[in-house]
Amino acid sequence: MIDQPSLLKSVIKKGVAGAVVGAILIGVGKALAFPPVFQTMFFIYAMLGAAVFILLDAPAMNPIRGIRAAAVLVAFYVVISAAYIGGASLLPQYDPEDEKGKIEKLLKVKREKAEHDLKSLDELIQRAAALDTKVQALSARLKEVAPDSTLSLGPAADAVKPAPGGMSLLARGMEVYELHECYNCHKIGGKGSVKKRGPVLDNIGNLLTIDDIKKKIFDASYLYAEGFEKEHKKGQMPDKYKELMTEEELNALAAYLSTLKNPAVDTPKPVFVKTKMEHGFIVYGYLRDGRGNPVPGLEVQAKPMKEDVRTATAKTNLEGYYEIFLHLHNEDSGTKITVSAKGVQKDIVATYDPNDKVTKRQAAVDLSVPAG
Repeated sequence: MIDQPSLLKSVIKKGVAGAVVGAILIGVGKALAFPPVFQTMFFIYAMLGAAVFILLDAPAMNPIRGIRAAAVLVAFYVVISAAYIGGASLLPQYDPEDEKGKIEKLLKVKREKAEHDLKSLDELIQRAAALDTKVQALSARLKEVAPDSTLSLGPAADAVKPAPGGMSLLARGMEVYELHECYNCHKIGGKGSVKKRGPVLDNIGNLLTIDDIKKKIFDASYLYAEGFEKEHKKGQMPDKYKELMTEEELNALAAYLSTLKNPAVDTPKPVFVKTKMEHGFIVYGYLRDGRGNPVPGLEVQAKPMKEDVRTATAKTNLEGYYEIFLHLHNEDSGTKITVSAKGVQKDIVATYDPNDKVTKRQAAVDLSVPAG
């Protein structure tokens, strides 16, 4: 028969092994950011495993029978239970009432903020109602003074009302750009993302109409920037703004981005995914007076120098922006177009590749017209 190693030697050898394994588990727990209580439990489990292996090397005991066996069994369970209960009492204990108190403190702050926001909203609603009453009174007075006037302060005015806070639409657009943290992926004026997540936007107004910009913001798959096909396939442009952004924010942001027309900055051209390019040509841009102020409500003409293509017109919106669609086809590439408003005109050439199915056929034309 092979002699069994002494129990003392086994306890020392396997106890040290258990402690080493326990220390390794604590190190792994810390590296993986496990809470200290879990690290302690890992060490305890390692020592319990060592104890089991020590018992395997323990010398065989003489059989115990009768009352003595029952007493030994009860004593064993008492010792084990005491060890578990005593060990558990050393671990952190959680009082449900204490936890409820912590949650209540967190909710209290949120409730107070919600009540404050609700109060502010009620005040804004009351102010809006008062302003609406004044508008209706002014409208009624205007009809009395000038019954034939085409001016109106009714629902039509809603389409041209200023952005919240009295700021201009473009200033509001810049604010929306900051609030939605668009700079995390894009650069404007050299400021913004340091990673290649999205294209530089300094010249985006010469490449996209306001309508295209709106579609891209709400539908990330509508188009992508040349050189960013991999990012487009990965869906790095968030497809969430349709839920997060209001129509007012969308309009302001698109208006702001459409004014970015710095050809000195290399803004990649758009590659359209959901638009047919073979039909039509769009002329778009801004009308401003000599002081740089937008000129709203002014008619702009786009006249192709081709007999079978009609002249098209459009009126500028509140920010002086217009878009004109012309029926030009593949064979019309190279057609000269005269864009004019209030006696001021600018000539451009509709240059495009008839075989190009991804580049939208359009051109930005800004005009400066006399004031008054």
